[in-house]
Amino acid sequence: MTRRVISHLLALTLLLVLVPLSHAALAPDEHWRGEITLPGGMQLGLIVHFQSSADQPGQWTATLDIPQQGLKNAPMTDVTYTATEMAFTLKIAGAVFTAKIDETGQSADGELAQHGMTFPMHLQRQTAEEIARQLEAEKPNRPQTPQPPFPYEVREVTYRNQADDITIAGTLTIPDGDGPFPAVVMITGSGPQDRDESLKQHQPFWIIADYLSRRGIAVLRSDDRGIGGTSGSTPDSTSEGFARDALAGVTYLKTIDRINHARIGVMGHSEGGIVGPLAASQSDDVAFVVMLAGTGLPGSDILRMQTRLIVEATGMLTAEQLDEMERTQREALARIMSDAPMQEKIDMVVALMREQGMAADDATLNALAEQQLAQMNTAWFKFFYAYDPRPALRKITCPVLAINGSLDLQVPPRENLEEIRKALTEAGNKDFTIKELEGLNHLFQHATTGSPDEYGNIEETFAPEALELIANWINARFASAPEADAEAAPATIQ
Repeated sequence: MTRRVISHLLALTLLLVLVPLSHAALAPDEHWRGEITLPGGMQLGLIVHFQSSADQPGQWTATLDIPQQGLKNAPMTDVTYTATEMAFTLKIAGAVFTAKIDETGQSADGELAQHGMTFPMHLQRQTAEEIARQLEAEKPNRPQTPQPPFPYEVREVTYRNQADDITIAGTLTIPDGDGPFPAVVMITGSGPQDRDESLKQHQPFWIIADYLSRRGIAVLRSDDRGIGGTSGSTPDSTSEGFARDALAGVTYLKTIDRINHARIGVMGHSEGGIVGPLAASQSDDVAFVVMLAGTGLPGSDILRMQTRLIVEATGMLTAEQLDEMERTQREALARIMSDAPMQEKIDMVVALMREQGMAADDATLNALAEQQLAQMNTAWFKFFYAYDPRPALRKITCPVLAINGSLDLQVPPRENLEEIRKALTEAGNKDFTIKELEGLNHLFQHATTGSPDEYGNIEETFAPEALELIANWINARFASAPEADAEAAPATIQ
């Protein structure tokens, strides 16, 4: 859920822009950097790279970077670039960019058209070297990112999920000493992510691994399917496959001498908080489960709730409009996930686009509807939408720690933690801790509103109190020191 929020269930408006060719000569490669001004005066930076065609003089291709959103080298369509004008489209988002270049050839002003709305845009021509220097100087401060030397061993490893024929690449950190140490397998949130669960130059899993390994806990974190050195494809997989990947990690850790093979747990964030319990429900080899913003409700409920909360945080809709949006989304999702004919689904999405004031021709809206439906037709989405995590939770009797931030808009804490508590109680689980951490968002940062828009602007990557809670909870039950075993904490519900 970290990267998948369906707002209004719709693709965005695409307005094709035709710009005449110019006779003016342009350099083989051109670079522009600037910003789009969003409502409330917020600036969204962008970088456009134009490349000339060696085979077709006067023809250009373009790619787009939006550093704040983690977008890099996104291919543009409908590219026109002359000495006086530019235009390009990010088709998957229905975003159309147009601008006029001034007489100096160094500055351009225009607009982004999206969602049936327009936003002013200003760009400056720069060299690739200038842009690189600026980006380096503007790197956000991430003070928690671990820096060497490290007081623990770091191993680059690979292992196999034999059942799915997947090779998994990761990093294993093992505390200094003879051990044997308790260990945990990390599981990322939704979407293809690297082993550090990198987002907006935050690396939360690296920070967790560093913190735990300094406190006597080994940590295995790995790249998702199709990322880094891991084979396979995340969009073509489901949480069931990811659970087998996690269990493959547990099996691998049981081959490491300095790890206590009876004290290996799983820790997942967001969707990983679904995958972890699913894995634990299928294997007695999992000694404990840590759920970081994991869900206790079906995916269909999560999508409905997170969309409302995130849109509500913008303040753009009234309570009545939010109710209508939620009703429309629920009905549309149910119909789209049904066995209705594809053309009927396309027609319904197009009708909703027009209802929201999206002005474009039928062919354009049909193409956008097909793109949106294709994303929702993946194995991942279908599974997530229908999956109810409670049956798996009802099978778990090993220790469980479930924590959420009070400002989490993607996995609402109150409703989900309550369902987790109920399910574990029904399982007869005698050792679980459930806690809502005040003032933290979905990434466990101290936040103001909890909106995803804040994630990249917050220096903190992971709240110290959350790190301390996780380490203390694991060590109270599984620390390698014999005296710690006698002090294992009983179940707590907070």
